[in-house]
Amino acid sequence: MPPPLWDLLVCALLFAGWVLVLLVVALARGAEEPSEVPGRLALWHYVLAALAVAIYLLTAVRGVPESPGYLWARAASGDGRDGDLRRGLQLLVPTVVVTVAVALVAGMTVPLSAAVPGATSTSATPTADEGVSTETPPTPDPVPTTASGLETPTATASDDPDTRRRAQAEAVDALLSESIASRGDLATAIAAVGDCRDLDRSLTLLDGVTRQRRAQRDQAGALTVDALADGAAMRSHLVSAFTYAGDADAAYAAWTRRSISSGCSLDANWRRGNQLSEQSQKAKNEFLRRWNPIAVSCGLPTRTSKEI
Repeated sequence: MPPPLWDLLVCALLFAGWVLVLLVVALARGAEEPSEVPGRLALWHYVLAALAVAIYLLTAVRGVPESPGYLWARAASGDGRDGDLRRGLQLLVPTVVVTVAVALVAGMTVPLSAAVPGATSTSATPTADEGVSTETPPTPDPVPTTASGLETPTATASDDPDTRRRAQAEAVDALLSESIASRGDLATAIAAVGDCRDLDRSLTLLDGVTRQRRAQRDQAGALTVDALADGAAMRSHLVSAFTYAGDADAAYAAWTRRSISSGCSLDANWRRGNQLSEQSQKAKNEFLRRWNPIAVSCGLPTRTSKEI
């Protein structure tokens, strides 16, 4: 095999090693389906991989004519010299270091699939004696589009009523499906903080879930529901559920920050998180009481409070 093919083989092995390290890091972060991780990579993740290969190519050019591929091709042909293997490995060191570094960065930043069907919104039973407001938060004013790009249907004079009703119900169902994804991260993080482990990672997860819940609150407020039975009240309870859930997640994040800085214990933030989670549960139940009959009539799946 000529030297250029050896160098191409090394590039392929570097990319494979990059993917392997990335998957190991993703698994350590709690990835449920490693096979889905590569599909969740952004363009800049692949730019990092290309950087590692580029470093190798620059190293090989610097070593011309004795690039790693050239040295190993010579050894394979039986014309090798003393130190060829060591010299080839020395030329590879910068590339290996860069490959591992960018794989670690990619593994720590790639989004994970976090859906856990049986996850609960909290891992502990509320025991607080602190009071929190039980007033239902106001529904945000509707906006044209949702935070994640989910467009809500708008009526026109020519719309068929059944078509409008089905489209609006599908928009609600799509938001509910989206909301499930962060439940696994939430349960994992709360359990870890309760055991006083993985605190930094748990804080990252909780901050992310908090942002998602608040985005989903805004999406819920933007839903068009005028064709759905008791649609305005249903939407109001869904907005309340997301609002309380986001505030609960923020309280759990504050509990985690305090655990990092002052030691692990069940503090006022933890109790507030549990109380807010109870309020969210009540709002979800009120929403589901109105939503499930609509879902049945539109051929959509009914849901339990664990599926929001």
